[in-house]
Amino acid sequence: ARSETDMRDIAARICRDYLTGAWKTIPAEDLQLRRISGGLSNFLYYVSLPEDHQQRSDTPRSNYSSGRSSSKRARKDSYSSMLEPKEVMLRIYGQTHGEHALETMLTESVVFTLASERKLGPKLHGIFPGGRIEQYIPARALKTAELGDSKISLKVAEKMAAIHSLDIPVSKEPDWLWSTMNRWLNSMESTLKTLEKDQANDNKAIAGQEIITRLDFRAEVEWLKSVIEREDHPIVFSHNDLQEGNILLREDCSPASVVEGFCTLDQFDESTQLGSHFSSILISNSTSSSNSGSVASLKSNGVDRASVGGEVVVHHEDCNKNSRKRSMCENIESELDNTRDSVLSGNSQALSDQPCDGEPQLMIIDFEYCAYNYRGFDLANHFLEWTFDYTKPDGPFYYHKPEQFPTAEQQDKFIAVYLEKSSCCGEAAPSAEDIAEVRREVQCFTLASHLFWSFWAIVNMYQEIEFGYLEYAVCRLNEYVKAKKQYSELINNSGNSPTKDSEK
Repeated sequence: ARSETDMRDIAARICRDYLTGAWKTIPAEDLQLRRISGGLSNFLYYVSLPEDHQQRSDTPRSNYSSGRSSSKRARKDSYSSMLEPKEVMLRIYGQTHGEHALETMLTESVVFTLASERKLGPKLHGIFPGGRIEQYIPARALKTAELGDSKISLKVAEKMAAIHSLDIPVSKEPDWLWSTMNRWLNSMESTLKTLEKDQANDNKAIAGQEIITRLDFRAEVEWLKSVIEREDHPIVFSHNDLQEGNILLREDCSPASVVEGFCTLDQFDESTQLGSHFSSILISNSTSSSNSGSVASLKSNGVDRASVGGEVVVHHEDCNKNSRKRSMCENIESELDNTRDSVLSGNSQALSDQPCDGEPQLMIIDFEYCAYNYRGFDLANHFLEWTFDYTKPDGPFYYHKPEQFPTAEQQDKFIAVYLEKSSCCGEAAPSAEDIAEVRREVQCFTLASHLFWSFWAIVNMYQEIEFGYLEYAVCRLNEYVKAKKQYSELINNSGNSPTKDSEK
């Protein structure tokens, strides 16, 4: 495993190469470095200059150096007058596996860059082989209940409209939804066989789980696809996972108060992924020395048990447990989805305490599921997230509150703002007919959201992560069956008969 000193040297070298001002000359030992969160897809580090640094300083201060020389000489370049950031977030990509891993990473990098330019996401400070340097945002994820706050909801509608208006240089065919579900269907076969064995041994059984074996999933996908493709639904660039954990509420807090909530570097083991990753991509001449701060890590039920200096430190995979984490990153042995890192501080300050002059300052993150998709999917999926709260401290680690689904009035207000801010209506205000059309899309794609995330849960069922995947899959499938019945009745009443039911 790499020591804290090694990681500090790595961070300093990257920041010297890609940032300006004091970053060019400051010694590695003077940088403030904290590991933000843990996961299997990315490694995130908070890096900042010392509190007494001078901005736009192209020569090292005497109290920085203390007789030590920097490996990077001061220069006068075209960017020397730029104001350097005082703090940044260093994102190191983890190992990439699977047929679509590289494609997903490239797409997310393109989207991140464009979103940064349009101020829809964190500012991009630099891209290097193996990762990127991002703006550090003192922020927290929204709470589920806050999605229903009128000010926040309408601001989310604006953000969604801005994302949907992006012109991204990737395939604009709406294939993502079907290709992802079909890929998960292939992975689910072995998972379902294992589940059957567990059921025979009375293990991992919960009430109502027979729905998993009762439904013909491939037939359900074909039925749903036939229903959706029967109409000409708008295709837009979509986030596809606009849940509360991916919406940041900015906070006016000092760096000192932020980093107090972080986990320290010596609580993490990066020996299997990060060490080899740096050796092959980032560093060609670094030492591999280890010291008393190195970590030996064991995995047990989604918790890392790390031995540090003879003491045992127990921590979860993520220092912030406020939201469920999803990932499209594929595991080396299977297509299981791994936990996802977020740009979050450890704070959970109440909304009423925010110094935002009545306007919540929101930022959307985690574009790893982004793709061109049906507009109705993003809208329906977001509305359904109002009903799922992932902060339950014990099993199944989420609350399902269907009564929290937005009312007709709340949906209409959200959709009206969305249409006003999107490019689909031009300068004209959205009509009642425009809003009603989007409401019909939401009804249709409610089915798609339930089926999509039930597949996600089944694929992840045997991960060692503290979440009730089986319970979640059963819950989403039950909701899918209810929504399918309601939508089928709606289609029948309109005289457009659906295809036959696909339950066994």
